[in-house]
Amino acid sequence: MVDIIVVGGGAAGMIASIVAARQGAEVLLLERLNRVGKKLLVTGNGRCNLTNIEIEKRWYHTSGKADFSYPLNDLDATRTRIFFEELGIVPLIEGKKVYPLSEQASSVLDVLRMEMKHQGVKEQTDTHVIRLKQKEEVWELTAEDGATYKAPKVIWATGGLAGGLSFGCSEEGYMLLKPVGHSVIKPFPTLVHLVSNAPYCKMLKGTKIKAKAAIWIADKERRKEYGEVLFTEDGLSGPPIFQLSRLAGEASLKKQSCEVKLDLFPEEPLEDLVSKIYERIARHPERSIEELFIGFLHKRLVLALMKYAEITSIHRSCEGLEYEEIMRLVEGMKAFCFKIQGTRSFKHAQATAGGISIDEIDLETMASKKAKGLYLAGEVLDIDGDCGGFNLQWAWSSGYLAGLSASRKNEE
Repeated sequence: MVDIIVVGGGAAGMIASIVAARQGAEVLLLERLNRVGKKLLVTGNGRCNLTNIEIEKRWYHTSGKADFSYPLNDLDATRTRIFFEELGIVPLIEGKKVYPLSEQASSVLDVLRMEMKHQGVKEQTDTHVIRLKQKEEVWELTAEDGATYKAPKVIWATGGLAGGLSFGCSEEGYMLLKPVGHSVIKPFPTLVHLVSNAPYCKMLKGTKIKAKAAIWIADKERRKEYGEVLFTEDGLSGPPIFQLSRLAGEASLKKQSCEVKLDLFPEEPLEDLVSKIYERIARHPERSIEELFIGFLHKRLVLALMKYAEITSIHRSCEGLEYEEIMRLVEGMKAFCFKIQGTRSFKHAQATAGGISIDEIDLETMASKKAKGLYLAGEVLDIDGDCGGFNLQWAWSSGYLAGLSASRKNEE
């Protein structure tokens, strides 16, 4: 028997094991895959967006009512940077995002593993926990191969469902906590592509444009984001779309109507765009409708917008454009509308919304309110952040606090 068993070798599990071991606890970390930190290696497109210098509650989402600010304040962005600087990571700040100067996620994983070894954490991979039970204040964990592991404290950091089984993600992380009294808020993918059956998606597949994307749920605008939108064969992608995806996922679960409207000229009033088109026609009346927009719009976007505005015979002279046709074109430029059927699967998602209810956690210790000696950290909980290092910060903060609390004698 050891003092603490950490289940899950992701970001939260690794930092929890380091912090607990630094307090003198004997720690055993169990990981389902053949190595720890596999998911960490793909964060930030392989660069590892460690944190964000603007960590605030408004960038996080949960269905719970509890105040989750304590973990984020206890290990904030500054303390996180210091923690990793002491391990050897020199920070690189781009805007508000923080990366390792090496721009390699492998650097972050390497220093974490070195520190785990230095602190004497026992790391055991290829260990799939299938049962969790408590008897006389001792937790007993059973692995798929029949092996059992015992400890008075367990830190549960099994992660969410984003990435799928290739990252060791499965519903068992939630289901094994149900028998001890925890509730599971239905998980769904977030920070993920949106699926649309609009015909313009296939027409524009692979095209990138700068636009302001607004998501409308049940005919109400809910959020806007500006950035580079990527058209895919089955929908929309890119940073602004990822930021809107949680709302689309919620709408899909509730079977609400959902649309994304793209404003291709967010700084231009509709009337000004109409005037500019008439100016272009006056300057080059000999050009065709298709030629009229060369240098003004992406070529592939022109064809899609013509279809959207129901303009036929695009090879006819631009002089022949009717006022109604120009208005439909401009309205498309200001609100190019895509009906959204939902999101892509967890396999394509960067994060998970939903999970174990945070209302069942003491958020000043990360201890379970349902079972003594059990602590939860990371993505397994019903809290998720926007793009930009917010989800990793939650993993670091909640894992750090769980490791610190579990190793304290007065927490027993």
